[in-house]
Amino acid sequence: MGTWGNRNFENDSAMDFVADFIDNPSLESLEEPLTTVMSLSEEEEYIEVDEAGAALAAAEIVAAILAKPSVDFPSTLRAAIAPLHSSVSLQKLARKAVKQILKESELQELFAESGEPSDWQDVQKDLIERLK
Repeated sequence: MGTWGNRNFENDSAMDFVADFIDNPSLESLEEPLTTVMSLSEEEEYIEVDEAGAALAAAEIVAAILAKPSVDFPSTLRAAIAPLHSSVSLQKLARKAVKQILKESELQELFAESGEPSDWQDVQKDLIERLK
């Protein structure tokens, strides 16, 4: 993994997702990585860093659409999300995906191995709250 930090927009996979989303800003674009994470979980497959990073970025965008952006929400996304309105089902999907990533994923394991996972965990718990 290249660049990464405790916040959800501080990693390469998240920023790759953001770039793709800006090119195609739609609810379907947000739903895809969230659904992927939940499908992997249901099939008891491993949620790798790239899938987790993209899903967390998508969940952050859903929270921003709900007028609850993170403190580090990229300004480049503001225009892209302006015409979008989240659905309750997308909001629930995002919340479930974040919970699953927090519970069991390669990203969770990497932060656990770092010796100080609490900052990352706090970011995810805050995101879950903003998705309510």
